[in-house]
Amino acid sequence: MTVERLTDLSQISRRALVGGAVAGGINMLAENSVNAACLWTAKQAEGPFYPEEVSETDWDMTNVVGGTGRAFGEVIEVSGQVRDSRCHSAGGCTLEIWQANARGRYAHLHDTGNSQPLDHNFQGYARIVADGNGNYRFVTIVPGSYPANGDWIRPPHIHFKVKSEFSSLTTQMYFDGNEHNDQDYLLNGVALEDRRALLVKFDQIHANGMRAGKFDLVLADD
Repeated sequence: MTVERLTDLSQISRRALVGGAVAGGINMLAENSVNAACLWTAKQAEGPFYPEEVSETDWDMTNVVGGTGRAFGEVIEVSGQVRDSRCHSAGGCTLEIWQANARGRYAHLHDTGNSQPLDHNFQGYARIVADGNGNYRFVTIVPGSYPANGDWIRPPHIHFKVKSEFSSLTTQMYFDGNEHNDQDYLLNGVALEDRRALLVKFDQIHANGMRAGKFDLVLADD
């Protein structure tokens, strides 16, 4: 299984974070404020479609070896930083990412109740290693919604399984403003304050027109 290691995406100094404050007391106050705001990311179910077999695992899920083109759907970039329970960057942690295709279908043997077609140009899974500062990045498509049970429609979401040396996290990322979010049992089972951290706005636009969003993760101690 291939593991993609990213180069450092940014170098942010402590001096920049405290805004040039020189007094020791002010520095300590700023650090305590950051730690107080570091809330653990809510855990969510792994779900029934964790990949059993994968052939490609790199950071660009929109292209596959031997494919006939790019994956169907809107191409987006997801990036963020992984930190531990003390708000220190979790450099070198591993992230597994999986999702449905743009029509809401998983490339999984158990997704038999979904009549939507598979996308053979879509990888659907990535396994990447964050850089030394805990930063990660991958390219994918906006997943489709799909019927879960009765009138329950699962909103577009992306699954994450994160592992560091001392802790792990399984959760799901959602798209802020989607019409199905308010009725999703899994998302609304999370406390409101924690729920906001699972909702990502894709309001950054790259020069090539690709939308981008930031999803930061904080790992609780196991």
